[in-house]
Amino acid sequence: DRATAHGVDIAQRVGRGNPAEIRNPRLALNEILRRGVSDMRDAVGSASPSQMIAMALETIYAGLDLKRAIAFLHQHKESQYVAKMCFGAGVQALLPHLVFDDIYHPDVFKTALSNDKLIFIENAQDADFAPKLPHWWKSTLAPAKSFLILPLSLNRHPTAFIYGDWSDNPPTITLQELEFSLLNEIRSLLIHALERRRQATLKTAPPR
Repeated sequence: DRATAHGVDIAQRVGRGNPAEIRNPRLALNEILRRGVSDMRDAVGSASPSQMIAMALETIYAGLDLKRAIAFLHQHKESQYVAKMCFGAGVQALLPHLVFDDIYHPDVFKTALSNDKLIFIENAQDADFAPKLPHWWKSTLAPAKSFLILPLSLNRHPTAFIYGDWSDNPPTITLQELEFSLLNEIRSLLIHALERRRQATLKTAPPR
């Protein structure tokens, strides 16, 4: 399995990190992101979108030292977003409850998806921010102190997104320019894979 091999390979290579990475855990985490992005670049021409999303999810989970990482897919026929893949203790049990409709509401998730922009929330426990958090998040993921949303859209239509969170207070990482850059490259690679599948589907679709 490509995604599993990817995770094992990253762990082995980071385990052989140089002394600077050992002294500075942030450098080691950044190296996980870099190597994950490199692996995704190598795979994007042949891997399926689901394999690419699995690689991205594991890279982000390990490279940002997340508590939980979850991939949501947009089910257009059902008009809802559904959690399909995850990393983190206890997340598998939450998957059946991580479902929400795609109707626009003025919350942080719908804002990220409609604007097609990476969003990082440093303090999700701020009382002033509470009105921007949807009910489904409050009932399932609310212990998180910080989180990110990485939307994936084709032609401005949301197709999926990756969610990741931290439980530490303050969070383990306040995202900096390098992390944002690597996350946006991951997003571009995923969108490329999704677009490649869309084009392949169009070519094989029977004429109307």
